[in-house]
Amino acid sequence: MDNRSDREIAFGWSIPGAIPPEPLEPSESQLPALWRKLRREPLTHFLILGALIFVVAHWLEARSTRYTVTVTPSDITRIENSYVQQYGAAPDPSQVRTMVDNYIREEIYLREGLALGLDQNDEIVRRRVAQKYQFLQADMATPRVPADTDLKAWFTAHQSQFAVPAKRSFDQVYFAIDQRGEAAARALANDAATRLAKGESAPAADEFPGPKVIARLAEDDVERLFGGADFARAVFAAQPGKWVGPFRSGFGWHVLRVSEALPARARSFEEARSEALAAWQQADRLTRNDEAYRQLLARYTVDRADRK
Repeated sequence: MDNRSDREIAFGWSIPGAIPPEPLEPSESQLPALWRKLRREPLTHFLILGALIFVVAHWLEARSTRYTVTVTPSDITRIENSYVQQYGAAPDPSQVRTMVDNYIREEIYLREGLALGLDQNDEIVRRRVAQKYQFLQADMATPRVPADTDLKAWFTAHQSQFAVPAKRSFDQVYFAIDQRGEAAARALANDAATRLAKGESAPAADEFPGPKVIARLAEDDVERLFGGADFARAVFAAQPGKWVGPFRSGFGWHVLRVSEALPARARSFEEARSEALAAWQQADRLTRNDEAYRQLLARYTVDRADRK
């Protein structure tokens, strides 16, 4: 009968009176015996059972969360605020119910799409998530208020961007190309320019679809209103008091006379204080965002194929 202990059998020693050595690693021949011993240990059963419970609980929780859509009061408030921003009026209860239904539909479609991995390698999704993180980072940064001396120094260094631009007011005689055609409108505009230059009355013109009175517009404003950079440059190059043209805009042909020419002028710090503060805070926010990005970048190892 073998009177050796399980430990002696497992590790292959049985010298009477000897202190058994502690093996560094069990050999391949010892592994079956070691495994049989571990199987009999309550601690082993406890660890295996705990791991199984954890995996099952995690799976059940994930499944329960995925198939539960919760619309909170803050979600409804956000939906209502979005409607007000878009339409300028509060939605009625029926519209709120419809918008919440649409929100739930969108949320379900989103989750199903994410489950299928439709967000992977999608450039639009990638940019949108990065943009939202950037907005979140900006929102978390409380705007700083500089000391007056610092703001004045910054304003002096950037004073040109706060200048009042040159402005023009002018009268016009307009011929629409959509009503008369390109050639006929241009011919009438040439005739009108000749007559007006001689002090004669112009032929019957068309009604301009924009404002009736063109007063004190900056060059950028003229370009936006009339739809043409060349037309805006012609207005600001025209000598005040004289009929000139014709000039082509996005609408048709114009003969015009500048009635008022206001030069650009610099503004004092007190005049532009509020705008200067907003611009300083914007520049400061961008600087802080860049610094936050550099701190994030320092956590990453970036392998770039274009710099190898």
